Amino acid sequence: MIMKGGKAWGKTYDDGHSTSYGWLDAESAPIHDPKYCTQPTDVTWKGSHYTGELETGKIVHVERTTTVRILEESK
Repeated sequence: MIMKGGKAWGKTYDDGHSTSYGWLDAESAPIHDPKYCTQPTDVTWKGSHYTGELETGKIVHVERTTTVRILEESK
């Protein structure tokens, strides 16, 4: 994940016609494959206007887990 100040880089808006990216809660951000993401700017295209902002972040290794707790079993 690319992180900065407790926020992670990801898609902030997408309506099918327009998409924007920025810093959001880590729970909503994508986890990038470290095989292809070796520097923060690897998550955008060459010449992107996001490059400067991404350079202020850093790569953080994360693990996303999901927990399911059965509180009462139905009969």
